[in-house]
Amino acid sequence: MNRERMATIGARGLFIVLWLTVAGLGLYATARFHMVSDWSATGRNSLSRPSVHVVRSLRGPVQVVAFAHGAAARRSVRALIAKYQRVDPAIRLSFVNPDEHPALVRRLNIGFNGELEIRYQGRRALVSSPSEAGITNQLARLERTGIRDLTFLTGNQERGTQDGSGLGLSSWVRELGARGFRVGSFDPGAGKPFPKNAGVLVIADPRVRFLPGEVHTLEGFVKKGGNLLVMLEPGHTEGLGPLLARLGVRFRKGFAVDPASSLLTGASPDFIAVSHYPALGPVRGMHLVTVFPTAAALALTPVHGLKPLPVIATGNDAWTQTKPLAGLVTPPKGTNPSVLTIGAALERPYQGHKQRVVVVGDSDFVANSYVGEGGNLTLAMNLANWLAHDDTFINLPNRASPDLTLTLTGGEEDVMAYGFLLGLPVLLLAGALRVWWRRRRL
Repeated sequence: MNRERMATIGARGLFIVLWLTVAGLGLYATARFHMVSDWSATGRNSLSRPSVHVVRSLRGPVQVVAFAHGAAARRSVRALIAKYQRVDPAIRLSFVNPDEHPALVRRLNIGFNGELEIRYQGRRALVSSPSEAGITNQLARLERTGIRDLTFLTGNQERGTQDGSGLGLSSWVRELGARGFRVGSFDPGAGKPFPKNAGVLVIADPRVRFLPGEVHTLEGFVKKGGNLLVMLEPGHTEGLGPLLARLGVRFRKGFAVDPASSLLTGASPDFIAVSHYPALGPVRGMHLVTVFPTAAALALTPVHGLKPLPVIATGNDAWTQTKPLAGLVTPPKGTNPSVLTIGAALERPYQGHKQRVVVVGDSDFVANSYVGEGGNLTLAMNLANWLAHDDTFINLPNRASPDLTLTLTGGEEDVMAYGFLLGLPVLLLAGALRVWWRRRRL
């Protein structure tokens, strides 16, 4: 009997030891190994295949700095970056409270709570609206190591690339340099030919009229397939009419007025705000609001096989006006409000490659005073990247869950309503009466 009891106690002790061993091994495995499985519909809690491909192509560590304050904002950013860290554990995330570092926020043009700065191999990029599409596209652009040239025209009092005033372009130029562009300058009136590595030529708000010979030089650049970005202010084409006519673009008199913009900006209706873009060229995938102070409207006409496409436009009730705004803003007599184009892009095949040109009826949107507003910097960088034939922007699908909404018929809603309001209380009362009756009979 004692022997059987000892055997039983030994078996129980061995079972306890084995159970504790298995539990210990399980705890060790959970601490040592980490496994995540995404069982959500459409796999929305993990990266898409294009994002995984971009992350795995990275050849060095990535540092993500989130300028966010508040537990909710940081939790959202941490969950988003965790998707990337599951693919590449070398990705590091750190947080900076923007309220405690105002000088750094101003220097980097941080404008939103939760905005991200991505650092990779000495280059950096900002993600204004943290999302998988935004982060993946910036990683793809940072991975590209090729130097692209952007040449700004000088000699006609254009906006200065080193000008740090509100009218200058120093903030945009600094961002261009940080994202792999090499910025140069060229004076067509100096009598020198265009540099071979001119890349994209930029004409930014000249205030001195171009001489016919200078215009002829620019026309030759376009005729030979050069990529061009033209940004002019209302009433300041400064002799560039023949060049614009070759592109099928004409600047309309006056400036654009869009009362709907005031609803977004709270400013004067000639301060144009754009929130919708076609899925074309440099604005494909854009969703941020961009602002254009006092913009000119463009008239587009296909010429020489070129077809300018509107890529930046006002709302449906805009018009052009030559007189200053005063009092109640209404369309001039005989004017039919409509959509006005303030930015156009064109693309054509040329000797084995594609020539690209963008014309915008405003240059203030890239100036230091406004480049940090809304999506202006994003648009400016998209224009430069598109003109430089950097088409790595990825449009990732929106993988929404199919089970986030419940649709009920009228009858089903009535059943649920009466069931909770009447049926459930009646069942509880009946159950209570039954218990009372059974106890009473005991």
